[in-house]
Amino acid sequence: MKPTFLTSPERDFLAWGFIKSRVYQYVPPEVLPIYRDKLIPLSDLITPNQYEAELLTGIKIKSREDIASVMDAFHQKGVKTVILSSVELETSEDLHLFGSSILKNSKSLVSMDIPKLPASFTGTGDLFSALLLAWMANTDGDLKVSCENAVNSLQCVLKRTLDYADRKGKSVATMELQLVQSKVDIENPPIVLKCQDL
Repeated sequence: MKPTFLTSPERDFLAWGFIKSRVYQYVPPEVLPIYRDKLIPLSDLITPNQYEAELLTGIKIKSREDIASVMDAFHQKGVKTVILSSVELETSEDLHLFGSSILKNSKSLVSMDIPKLPASFTGTGDLFSALLLAWMANTDGDLKVSCENAVNSLQCVLKRTLDYADRKGKSVATMELQLVQSKVDIENPPIVLKCQDL
């Protein structure tokens, strides 16, 4: 029997990261089929990073064509909205976001270029997923507006965190995300980085 929160048509189900980062794999390889074959098909929205998307689809991302193949593979499993976060392409020093959404018989495709910041942060994937889910709910699924708001909120939090750490001296404690201090930017982010329609 499936839990009701997964099968209720009134609720969206988000399966987000925590499978793998650039450095560390958080789940054992034998658990990946559960994510791929059980959780992903139940999900309305997923936000895998590049490494997670590659693991879950078996497609190595080296080009925009590979990105399209990865997003199509997730859509074929029934996922309505796919956001590939933190994609690194050899042709650019920026990070990239790619989004694809099939809602109300309409398909939206977007991309964003995101400048890398000179630091490593913990919790950015979780924060991004939470922000994106909130904005998708608040904009009736508008992919472009949701991605712009989520990314720009996240950038504000990261820059504020980095500024704080630079003033206080970088340590694990000072690199903790400045969420409370970023409340205004989380609720109403300045739109500096914009999506491009694909």
